[in-house]
Amino acid sequence: MKWGIIGTGGHSKVVLEAIKSCDQNIQVTFFSKVKPDHSFFIPYTFFLDQEELIKLHEGTIDVWHVAIGDITTREKKLEQLTQNNLLIPTIFHVNSIVSPSATVGEGTFVNAGGVINASVKIGRGCIVNTSASVDHDCMIDEFVNIGPGSRLAGHVSVGKQSELGTGVIVLPNVKIGKGCIIGAGSVVVENIPDYSLAYGVPAKITKNLSNIF
Repeated sequence: MKWGIIGTGGHSKVVLEAIKSCDQNIQVTFFSKVKPDHSFFIPYTFFLDQEELIKLHEGTIDVWHVAIGDITTREKKLEQLTQNNLLIPTIFHVNSIVSPSATVGEGTFVNAGGVINASVKIGRGCIVNTSASVDHDCMIDEFVNIGPGSRLAGHVSVGKQSELGTGVIVLPNVKIGKGCIIGAGSVVVENIPDYSLAYGVPAKITKNLSNIF
């Protein structure tokens, strides 16, 4: 299997090792705006992240992934791959647990220790990071980041392009709107409207973010 991975930051290292946890016999080509200077990337082929170079390699790469933590950039890149009708699978680390009744969109990544429970729906291009858990009947929209160690109880919903920091806890039936940022270590006990910055125990809204979207 030949993989094309866009991005050469820290998140791309995690993604690659998750892919290799399921299949060691892969070939990988990285695409990035700048040439990586970390020794981790020495064994792999690298090209600049330019649309014409990606198009040049479409016929030689089987599957693609956008390994970029920044939500806006990840969405832009994933949409470009989708428009070119490229195959963008979900990635589940071998040590993650994903319910057979869950639905997970293309380009989403679930890292080691991640748990996706019964009847969960997760959209495209999301990140469920290390040891995060999403309990039954949660609804996670597209391009959401769920930080390491976060815990979402049952029937939680999270809107498009929202980001939950490390160790966030969300109580049952809570709705977090789109474009929200929930600070690390927060406990969300009530609904959070669209484009809100919230943090604390319990989480309180401190800023409206609509001007950055």
